[in-house]
Amino acid sequence: MKKLVFLIAFIPCFLGAQSVYRFNNYTINDGLSQSSVNTVIQDGNSALWIGTQDGLNRFDGVKFEIFNSDENKGIDNPFITSSTKAQDGSLCFGTRNGLTVYNLDKESFQTYSPEGNQNLNISSVCAGKGQDLWVSTLNQGILQFNFKEKTFKKLSWGNSAKDILSLTYFQGDLIIHTGGEELYVYNIDSKSLKRIRTDVLGFEDFSILNICLVSDENICIGSNYGVFQLDTKSQCLLRKFQNYPVLGTAKIKDICFSQGQWFFASLNNGLYTIDENGELINSTQDMFQKSALMYNNLSFLFEDINQKLWIGSERGISSFDPKYSGFIGVGPGANPYKSLPSPNVWTFSEDATAKYLFVGSDLGISRLNRETGLFQHFNRWNKEAKAGEKEGRFNVLSSYCIDSTLLLVGFEDGLFKLEIEDEKFFKYTRLNYVNPILLSKYNRIYGIEHLNQNKYLLATKGAVFLYNLETGDSQRFEHNVNRPSESLSPGVCRVIYKDRKNRIWFATSAGGINLLSKNKSGNYTIKPHPINTKIQKVCKDYATVLCDDAQGNLYLGTYGSGMLYVDLKSETIKKINKSSGLPNNIIYGILNDGKRIWVSTNKGIASYRPNSKEVKSYLEIHGLVSNEFNSNAFFSSSNGELYFGSIYGYNVFRPDALNIADTDQEVIITKFKLNGDWLKPGEEGSPLKRPIAKTSSIELPYTNRSFTIRFQTSDLSNPELTQFKYELTGSGERFIENNREITFNSLSPGEYTLKIYAKLGEGEWSSKPRILEVSILPPYWGTWWFWTIIALVISVFVFLFFRRRIETERREQVKLEIKVTERTREISNQKTRIEEQSKQLELEKNNVVRQQELLQKEKDNAERWLANALPEEVVRELKVKGKVDANAFDRVTVMFTDVVGFTNISKRMRPSRLVKRLDVLFRRFDEIIQNNDLEKIKTIGDAYMCAGGIPIENSTNPMNACIAALNIQDYMSKLKFDAIANHSDYWELRLGIHTGPLVAGIIGDLKLAYDIWGPTVNQAQQMEKYGAPGEVTVSGKTFTFIEPYFECLHKGKVTIKGGLEVDMYAVLNIKPELSEKGEGLFPNEKFSEIVELHHFSSIKYYKTEHFVLDYLKKGLSEKLLYHSVHHSIDVVQAVERIALSEGVTDEGLFLLKTAAILHDAGFVKQYENNESIGAEMAAEWLPNYGYTEQHIKTIVELIHVTEIPHKPINKLQEIICDADLDYLGRDDFEKISNRLRLELRGMKKLASDREWDKIQVSFLKKHKYFTKTSIKARRKKKKENLKVVQKRVEEDEYQD
Repeated sequence: MKKLVFLIAFIPCFLGAQSVYRFNNYTINDGLSQSSVNTVIQDGNSALWIGTQDGLNRFDGVKFEIFNSDENKGIDNPFITSSTKAQDGSLCFGTRNGLTVYNLDKESFQTYSPEGNQNLNISSVCAGKGQDLWVSTLNQGILQFNFKEKTFKKLSWGNSAKDILSLTYFQGDLIIHTGGEELYVYNIDSKSLKRIRTDVLGFEDFSILNICLVSDENICIGSNYGVFQLDTKSQCLLRKFQNYPVLGTAKIKDICFSQGQWFFASLNNGLYTIDENGELINSTQDMFQKSALMYNNLSFLFEDINQKLWIGSERGISSFDPKYSGFIGVGPGANPYKSLPSPNVWTFSEDATAKYLFVGSDLGISRLNRETGLFQHFNRWNKEAKAGEKEGRFNVLSSYCIDSTLLLVGFEDGLFKLEIEDEKFFKYTRLNYVNPILLSKYNRIYGIEHLNQNKYLLATKGAVFLYNLETGDSQRFEHNVNRPSESLSPGVCRVIYKDRKNRIWFATSAGGINLLSKNKSGNYTIKPHPINTKIQKVCKDYATVLCDDAQGNLYLGTYGSGMLYVDLKSETIKKINKSSGLPNNIIYGILNDGKRIWVSTNKGIASYRPNSKEVKSYLEIHGLVSNEFNSNAFFSSSNGELYFGSIYGYNVFRPDALNIADTDQEVIITKFKLNGDWLKPGEEGSPLKRPIAKTSSIELPYTNRSFTIRFQTSDLSNPELTQFKYELTGSGERFIENNREITFNSLSPGEYTLKIYAKLGEGEWSSKPRILEVSILPPYWGTWWFWTIIALVISVFVFLFFRRRIETERREQVKLEIKVTERTREISNQKTRIEEQSKQLELEKNNVVRQQELLQKEKDNAERWLANALPEEVVRELKVKGKVDANAFDRVTVMFTDVVGFTNISKRMRPSRLVKRLDVLFRRFDEIIQNNDLEKIKTIGDAYMCAGGIPIENSTNPMNACIAALNIQDYMSKLKFDAIANHSDYWELRLGIHTGPLVAGIIGDLKLAYDIWGPTVNQAQQMEKYGAPGEVTVSGKTFTFIEPYFECLHKGKVTIKGGLEVDMYAVLNIKPELSEKGEGLFPNEKFSEIVELHHFSSIKYYKTEHFVLDYLKKGLSEKLLYHSVHHSIDVVQAVERIALSEGVTDEGLFLLKTAAILHDAGFVKQYENNESIGAEMAAEWLPNYGYTEQHIKTIVELIHVTEIPHKPINKLQEIICDADLDYLGRDDFEKISNRLRLELRGMKKLASDREWDKIQVSFLKKHKYFTKTSIKARRKKKKENLKVVQKRVEEDEYQD
C-alpha cells in the first residue's frame, strides 16, 4: 500500500559543508584539572601548558600533570587567565593574584606581585621588546614587568582606566581593550595614544571579544559581529571576510591563519574554517559523534610547533590536524541534519552527478547533499507496530539509485520504489516481483543490479529475479536439484556484482560463484562457474563479497577464511587471511582503488597491496566509528571517496589522503624517577644538575641504581599512533608500543648507552634517537684498593693459622695412637658377640617369613573363593562395608535351564559319573554366560540359573541372555549329534527366559550366596517348564525387547501361577543380516549399531508398527488377497534385510520400515491411487510416535516412490522399491503372483489368465533391481521366473 509521508526539512542556509576534521577531545575525565580552559602555551620540550580556572596542566600527549597552589610551591593562585613565553624560554602565566613564572631549567614556579599590592588580578600578559613583559589587569591598569629584575612598573598611558580586558604587543604598539568596550593604540616609544572608534561601524551593541595577532604584519579583532582588521596606520577597523555572511553575524572569540587556511573560534557556533579553495566549513559539537568537536562555545585557538591546532572551551580542550582528515565518521547524532537516524548502515548508492549520496539504515534511506553537507531522512515507519516495539523495523538491505529522486530499495520484507517529490514529500511503493503468497520464501533483497533498460537483477533469500520495472514482469532463477550444473547453485544468494567487463556474478551460501549468460535462443541463464570445485578445496566458508581487478580476476571475501584471489585464467587460488596480515578472517566488503584492495572486517579496515603483499590495518584509534562493519555496506564513489558502513555509522575517506606526514619524531625525556620520587635539578639526593630533557649523561651510585624515565615526542596530536622502542647497551632492541615509561631495576655497575626511538603510525623510526649515557658506579667492595687490603689481611691470617695447626696436630697424633690400640681390642670382643646374636635373629626371621607365606596363601584362597562364588562388584562391596545390601532392579533378564527327564537319568547312572557329566556341562554354561555379560546365580541339581543386568544395570541384558541361550542350545545340539553318531545316550535341555523387576543381594551371615527373588524368577521357570526341548523359550515381555534383532516364532499363550496368561515365543536365531556369516548364532557389528539405534533414537518404531498392523487387520478387505497385511509385513522384512546389507543402520532404517508398513495403507479407503492416502495417514499418525517433520517428509517421498513405474533418486528410495517387488526374484514367486492374479480378477481388473501372464512377461522384462543386494540375490531367479511364465504363454493351455 502506498503511503504519503510528510518530511520536515528545514535546512540552514549558512552552512557550506560538513566538518572534514577529526577532533581529539580531552576533558576532566582524561585527567584535566578543570573544564574551563583559558590559555595554552608550549614549552621548549614540546609539552603543552594548559591554564584553567583551577590550576595548570602539563600535557605530554597522554597524561596531564597538574600544578596548583595547594601542592606546588611558587603558585599563589590556581585561576590561570593568560600565558606567554619570555625571551629565555620561561613560561609566564597571568593569574587572579599575580604573575607566575615557571623556570624550565630549575623546574620551579615563582609568583610576582608589585610591592605593597595585596591582589593583582591579571586579565592578559604578552611579551614585548627584549625581556619586558606587558601585563593588563582588571584592578590596576597596565604594568610593565622587568623580567631580569623581576620588578613591576605601572604604565601611565594617558587613560585612567584600571579595568583592562586585554592587551597585545604589536610592532612597538600596545593594543589596549578596556572594560568600557574602548579600543586604543599606545606607542611605547612616542608615548602617544590613539583611540580606535567602534561607534562608526554602525552597531549599537558592538563588543570586542578578543585581539588576535594573526601574523607579524596582521592583527585582527574578534567581535560579536564577526572579524575586523586593525589598520594601525589609518587607526580604524576594516571589515574582513565580507563574502561570508555567516561570519558577519558570528561571535568570533579567536582567529588563526595556518597553512593557507583561516580558522575562527566562535561563541555558540563552534569552529569556522575557510579552506584553500575558499569554501566555508563549520565544525560543531555532537555528543554522539566520536570525532566531532566537543563544545560549541570556544575560548581560543593555539597552533603548536607541528602546526596542529588546539581549541579551548568551557568543556576542555580539543586538537586536530588541519592537513589530515583521515577517516571521517558519520553516525547517529543530536543534529538530524548532520547525522544518521540509526546506528547500523547497510547500503550506499549515489546519483549520476554524485551530488547526492544515499545511505541505507535500520529505518530507511537517508540522502546526503554533498554540497550543503546536510541529510534528509526518508524513514519507512511500521504503523502496525505494537506499543513498546520499535516504530521502524524494516531494515534496508540494498539500494539502487535511478536518479536523485527515484530509488529501488531492498528491505527485509521485499522490494520498494522510493519516490522523492520534493524536500517535503516522499513515498514508498511495494513492487511485486513475485506472487505475494510466495513472498516469505523470496523476501530478503540482498542486492540490486541494473541489467539493461528497465530490467534489474534482484538477489533474494530464495532465488535471483530478473525484474522489469516498467511492465512488472519477472523471471526467477533458482537451484534445480535435477540440473545442478545448469542452474543457480544452492543456498541464499547474498552477493550480486557487476565487474568492469559488465559480467554479472552471483555468490550463494552453499554453492560458490555463478555467472549470468545468454544462451543461443536469447534467454538468460545463471550457471555455477567451473572454478567452484577448486574454491571448495581451498575454503569451506561461503562468499560474502566479490570484487575484480584490471586483469578480470576476482577477489572473493568469505565468512571465516579471509579473502581469496581467484585467477580465472590459470585457475589458481591464493588465500589472503590473518596469517597474511589481515586483522580478521570474516570479510564484509572489498573495494579496489587501483593501487590497493580495501577490506572491511569484523575487526576494522585493512588495505592490501597486490604487488608488495603489504597489509595495513586501521582501527577505532585511527578514526573508525567502530571496529565491526556490516555486510553489503561498502561503496566506491565516482569522486574517489570510499565508504564502509558499520554497526555505528559509516566512515568515508580518500585513500591517498590517509597517509600521515611521515615526520621524523623527536623523543624528549621529561621525567626522571629515583627511589620512588620524580626528581628535579638541584634537589637533595638528585643526580640531575640540569633538567633531564637537557641532560645527556647521568651517574648513579651502586645503592641507587633502579630508576624510571618518562618521555614524549614533539607531536602531541596523535598519541594513539605513536610507538616507541629502546635499545640499551648489551640487551638489544625492545619494542614497547605506546608505553612512555621505562623502568630499569638494579643495573650492574658499568657504562650504558640508552637509545629511545619513536615513529608515527606505519612511518619510519626516528633517524636521531634520544641518547642518554648512564654510568652505574661500583660499590666500595668493587674497587681495587679494597681487594688489595683484603688480600694482605688474608695472607697474614693464613700463615698464623697453619703454623698453630701443625703444632696442634702433632700432639693429637700421639694421643690418637694410644686410643686406637685400646679401641681395637674392644671392637674385636664386640664382633664376636654380634656374630652370635646375628645367627639367632636369622633363625627367628625365617620362622616369621614362613608364617607370613602361609597366611597369604589362606588369604588368596579366600579371595579366590569369594570371586568365584559372588559377582566382582559384590565382592568389592563386601570388602569395603563388611556386608552386601539387597537392591531392587527395574529390568533384569533371568534364564532358567533344566535337563529333560533328569530324574530317570539319575536312576540309571552312577552318582560319580552323573556329577562329572553335570560338571562338564555347567562349566561350558559358565563360559558362555561370562562371554555375554551374565551373572551365574546358582545350580540346583540339574537346574542352572543365571541373570543379566545385575549387580550392574544395563539396557542390553535381554539381548545378551538370548545370545547366550542360543549358544547353549547350539552346544547341546552338537553334543546330541556326536552322541547319536557314537550310539550313546544324550541329554536335552529346556530353557526359559523372562525379563522384569526383581531384588538381588545376600541374606544371612553363614555360607554367603548372591541370590535373586521376585515374580520374574518364577516366570522364567514357567517359560522353561512350558518350553520345548532344544528351544529357547522367552516370554512376551522379553520378546518386546529382542524383536528387532532376533527371528522368533509365536508359540501361543500359557497360563502360569496366579491364572495369568503370558505370550510365549521361541527364539529361532539372530536375524541373518545381524549375525556373523548370516548363521544366526553370533552378533556382528551391525547388531550393535541397531541396538544403539533403538536405544537412542526418538522414533518409537515398533509401537508404530503394532498400531498400523492393527489398523490394517481391521480395515483391509478380505478380497485383497495380495495387498493384505501379509504383503506389508513381507515388504517390511525385505526392506530391513536389504537396508542392513546396504549398510543402513541409522534412522534411515526406521524411515524405510515405516514407509513399508504404510505404503499400502491407503487400500483401506480405495483401491487405486492410494499412495497419497497412505502419505496423509503418515502425516497424521507419525508425530505421536517421535517422528519429526523432516522424518515424515522423507517417509511420504518413500511411499510415493512405490508407484509403478519405480523412479528412485536416492539410496533409501532404491531400497524400498526393491523391497516392494522383492518376490519377483524369489522361490515363492508363483504363489504370490497367483494371489495378485486372483485379487485382480476379483476386482474385475483382469479378463483372463492369459492376459495376466502377458502382463507379467512385459512387466518382468521392464523391471530392474536397483541395489547391489537385490541384484545379487534376486536378479538370477527373476530371470528364471520370467522363463517359466514365457513358457506358459507359449504353451497356451489356459482354461479360460
